[in-house]
Amino acid sequence: MPYLGNQHIVGDSVNNFKVLDDISSFTATFDGSATSVVSTTNDTIKVLKHRFVQGQRVTYNNGGGSNIGGLTSGTAYYVIEDTAHTIKLAANSSDAASLTAINLNAVGGGTSHTLNVAFDGVNTKFRITHGNGNRPRFHHATQLSIAINNVIQRPNDSLTFTEGYAVEIRDIIVFKTAPTVDDIFFGSLTGETRGRFDIQEHVIDTHTGDGSTTVFNLSQESPNSQSILVTLNGVVQHPTTGGVTGSYEVVGGSSNTIEFTTAPASGVDIQIRHLGFAGATSSAVTGFYGRTGNVGLTSTDHITTGDISARNIVATGIATFGTNSTTIGDNVINVGTALTLGHTQGVQFHTQNLHSQGFEVNQINASGIITASSFSGDGSSLTGVTQSDTPLASSTPSTIFYESDDETTVSTDTTLTRTSTNSGVIYTKFQQIVVASTKSLIVDAGETLVVDAYGLRTPDF
Repeated sequence: MPYLGNQHIVGDSVNNFKVLDDISSFTATFDGSATSVVSTTNDTIKVLKHRFVQGQRVTYNNGGGSNIGGLTSGTAYYVIEDTAHTIKLAANSSDAASLTAINLNAVGGGTSHTLNVAFDGVNTKFRITHGNGNRPRFHHATQLSIAINNVIQRPNDSLTFTEGYAVEIRDIIVFKTAPTVDDIFFGSLTGETRGRFDIQEHVIDTHTGDGSTTVFNLSQESPNSQSILVTLNGVVQHPTTGGVTGSYEVVGGSSNTIEFTTAPASGVDIQIRHLGFAGATSSAVTGFYGRTGNVGLTSTDHITTGDISARNIVATGIATFGTNSTTIGDNVINVGTALTLGHTQGVQFHTQNLHSQGFEVNQINASGIITASSFSGDGSSLTGVTQSDTPLASSTPSTIFYESDDETTVSTDTTLTRTSTNSGVIYTKFQQIVVASTKSLIVDAGETLVVDAYGLRTPDF
């Protein structure tokens, strides 16, 4: 059944919440002059997907043409349901019940012959449709809401009832009291019965042949001729399939009626077993459709498939993607609230970017070794920095002017020059600078040499 309150597409099928066609009067129009419509051999009238029900009282009219042989315009007859597309007519309800049809001995004249079924105080059975002839699938009266003269009628699950209506077969309802021409009908379908995947108990329908009847009702709809197994006195019959004519076929390809090519002889025992899909068991699965066991996956199962489209994928264990690389669309991978990896914007750690042209970071906390080819900045906030021993021996600005001891010796002629074109300050951490004999330490004009940059002690030259 559908889920009340949700959109109509939610539920068992789209044929939910439908307003029913008005069954208080229905007229089928047909060409009474065509031999393809009126069969004088079979005494049938063809009306594709007709809405008539076995035993219904209908009124025939020749539409201004000439009568079909055996019928009189304006006369009431009773329906003998032949197939989903053909009917026969009986002179009275007793003949209809005994399947005694009127002999149609000639086609009529004119293309607008009609058969009308209506609320007439006689008919109690009507075929329910919606959308101008679509047959719904329902099995319980409560799936319908029926009102006569704006009074809601009581639904009944059994055909033994005292008021209201009940469901007979699939799409036929039966009123306890026959509605009259003055009654106003309104009905709606809450939801169709969902087709079952497992056919319960492989239901068997039984009939007895009478030598003339070729169409028999099924207790449930069959999706095709291959879904039923038919036997006549225990002998299996072949279905009509693949263009090859067999003994029987399901009317219309999928319906709740079966039609034999040749009427089973009088007294023949007819059994129709609904096959469908076998119910699940605890045995191993040998196939998914037409399965023989439960469908389930274990930890040793592996699935190989093509593309998978899914709205959400939830994994509670470790998910491994690919053996060398993984491509994820939309340019961004979000991991929690701390790690974001992006394609067009580089790699972003929280709010900082890491890419080929630099690393923007608010703070780095490291207990190990940080190695860099150069350092940019005035170093005013550097603390606890320990450098390795390097002699003060180069005048090029790329060499930092320092040593590890408090005192250093200038053993070669050395000129201190800043790389900047402007004058400024040159720093050293040493407290004392000793210039070797005959050697010189020259500070360029405009430059100031500051020693003991850490302690700011007075230098000793």
